[in-house]
Parts: sequence; C-alpha cells; structure tokens
Amino acid sequence: MMVRLTPLRLLCAAAVFCVFFLSSFLPRLLRGERGYDVLAERPPPTVSAPVPQVQFGDECSPFSAGVMERVTFVLKIGHGEVATQLPKYLNRLGRCKQDLVIFSDRKDEVHGFEIADALAHLRPEYKFNNADFDIYDRIQSLNATHQDKTPDGWRLDKYKFLPMMEWTSYMRPESDWYVFLELDTYINYDNLYRFLSTFSPKTAYYFGSPVWPAKKPTFAHGGSGFVLSRAALDKIMALGRMFGENKHFPGTHFFGVDVAKQCCGDEILAQVLKKSGVSLRGYWPMFNGEKPDTMRFDREQWCEAIITMHHLSESDFTSLNTWERARRHPERALVFEQLFDMIEPQIQTRKDDWSNMSDGGPVYKKKKKKGPTQSVANCKRACEKDAKCVQFEYSGTECALGYSIRLGHAQRPQDGRQWTSGWIMDRIKAFKQARSPCQGARFVHSNP
Repeated sequence: MMVRLTPLRLLCAAAVFCVFFLSSFLPRLLRGERGYDVLAERPPPTVSAPVPQVQFGDECSPFSAGVMERVTFVLKIGHGEVATQLPKYLNRLGRCKQDLVIFSDRKDEVHGFEIADALAHLRPEYKFNNADFDIYDRIQSLNATHQDKTPDGWRLDKYKFLPMMEWTSYMRPESDWYVFLELDTYINYDNLYRFLSTFSPKTAYYFGSPVWPAKKPTFAHGGSGFVLSRAALDKIMALGRMFGENKHFPGTHFFGVDVAKQCCGDEILAQVLKKSGVSLRGYWPMFNGEKPDTMRFDREQWCEAIITMHHLSESDFTSLNTWERARRHPERALVFEQLFDMIEPQIQTRKDDWSNMSDGGPVYKKKKKKGPTQSVANCKRACEKDAKCVQFEYSGTECALGYSIRLGHAQRPQDGRQWTSGWIMDRIKAFKQARSPCQGARFVHSNP
C-alpha cells in the first residue's frame, strides 16, 4: 500500500530529521570533532571474492592469509644504518613474509635482502657542483665492511624520494599498494589491511599524516608512514616521462624540481604528486607521528584505530610486541583506548625526575614570587583550577599544564633545574568513564 505524502507528513518527517541532526551531528560539529565510520572487523565480501579468512590478532595474520600479496613495503634508510639498524628491523619481521623493497644511498645486501641505491642512476648534472653529493661519493668509496655513519649522510635523504618512486614502479609494477616507511615506523598490519580494503588501488590515493606548510601543498609526514595506490604511482610515472630518457633505467631525474633548494623529501614528493593530480588524504591520528610514551590520549585519540606510530627505539618495539601478544581481545582492531592500558600503570599522582611533556595548556614562566612557578604544589593547584587540565610539569622555572594525557620520559636534573610531573587522577578516571568502552574502532574521515 502506498503512503500518501501530505504536507503534514512531510513536515513531521522534516522535524524528525532535524531532531536527529541536532542531537547526533551538531554537537560534534560545534566541538570541532572529526566525522568517522566504524571499521568493520572483517572487510565485506566483493562480487568476485568471498570474505578472506584472516585470523586477526595472530602474528602476521594478513600475510599468512595471502591478503597482502599485492602490497609492497618500501623502506628508506641511510648507508650508516645498514649494518647497525637494518638487521634488527629484519629480525622483527619474523615470519611475516612481506614484499619488502629497501633503498639506501649505496647498493648492498643484508640477510639475503638486496638494497638498491636510489641515487645510482641520477644524471651527472644533478650531482655537479653540489656539495651534498660529495658525501655520496665518499659513501661509494667506503670499505664494504665499514659500519660507521658518514658525517652529514642525512643530507642525502631528501634526494632519494623522487628517484625512489620510479625505482619502486620499475621493480614492482604489479603491486596494488605501496607503503613507505622508515626503520623506526611501527605498522599495525591488521588495521592496515582493514583500512586498505575499503579503497580501490585503481583510484589515485595518497594517504598519511598531514603536515601543513605555509603556501605549499600539504604533505604526508614520512616517518609516520604514507601510502600510494597503483594509480597514484602511475600518475607520477606519467609526469616523469617528460624528464626521463629510458623507462628501463629508472631514477635518472628529479621531475623538474630543484631538490637542492628544498627542505625535505616528503614535502618535495607532495609537490610532484600535486602536479600529477594527486592530493593528500590525511588520516591522522590513525597515521601517527608519536610512540606510546609520547602519545597524547584525548578525545581525538581514544576510539580511533591505530595504523602507524613513529620514533620507536628497539626497546620500544620489544615492549610493544610483548604487550600486543598479551593484550585483551587481540582479534579486535587496535585503538588508542587499548594502547592506553600499556602506559597507564606508570601514571601516578607525582613523579620526580620526570617530564610528562605537558602541553596544550598555559605555560607559566617565573616572573613573580608567587604563582604556579613558585612550587610543585602551586603548579598542581593551577592545573586543578583549570577544568581542561589533566596533568602538569614543573621544572623550577616553568609550570606547564597539559590538556591531553601523556606519559613522557625520565628527565635528569640539568643546569640547576629539576623536573617533577603529576597527573590529576580523578580527572583521568572521569575521562575514561565518559568514553569507554569504545563501541568499535573509528575510521576517521580524511582531513584534508
């Protein structure tokens, strides 16, 4: 039976929609919160294929299930890291048989993995009269067993990004996705698979954690990891044909960019991608530049899924791996709420010789005899008077208030200053009670 839409019924329907919008979406918009979708625990089946049987939570599960066969991981390192850091990274891979391509500033081989020299094919005019490439020449002349870092070797880093794109396309032409990372980048493979399975590699995508430079294209922070789809890499290759001479000889040029005058490789890459018609889709905080100890836990980083983290040391990787093996419900997507369980036991009312990296709130500097900078107690009192404050840091000359929960690090006395940190435990408890448990992992909408 058809329902006749009278003016009264239309008015009622509009009223119901307005109430729903005002109660559900408007408060979030007014608070400036990002939109999100709830990540499916398992990607939906497609017309051509059933749901893959991935045992989420098991070590290397997406790889052993064969769902990451067309995902290439691209690792960028410096020559000085080959002997000292790369073996540790390869050991961490364990049984995860991922498709890994490694680029450096010198050709090498470690544990059966070939290391390509991203700069080997550059035409001479790019190296001529460029002091940075004097460093490159010194690296080529080193003994094969040389393990020391070359002074200023970091200056070559920005030159690798663009040639690396052509090399990657040449070496892995059949891959669907390319994940670029560094030695201290953590990747949650389960969440990466869940994330990528919602997109088509036939569309040009550039994913990562956005950095917003003034008057320049927004770019993905390299250390946090970034992703290019096959279609995006194809667009770069199409632009590169204007400058390259032989498709079988990759990495001969810089796509018309004067790299020597630029700051950073990840920023330069974004410029070339934009010229190719590919702009960044930012997925912070899922792609993240912090590690567990420095992470800001707040309303933007609680129920959101974690794909990457950055700046992890070898001991950080070990601790995180141990915790992940024992975490509750490992089959569920890792979110910040769960990661907080890892650091929470170390958070207490007061911690001496410690910086909890309080930020987001006021920083009081010692100018008066009274006030927050007078003592630890006064600094704590200033935090308690500020409704947004959940932690504080006192160093004798400064009192910093924090609006996010952070653990931080040990801080020895320096130049007569001694650091003391504290947390407002009842506010942290109230924060958790208001937001936990998370009803599924949030997949934030892109920004930009």
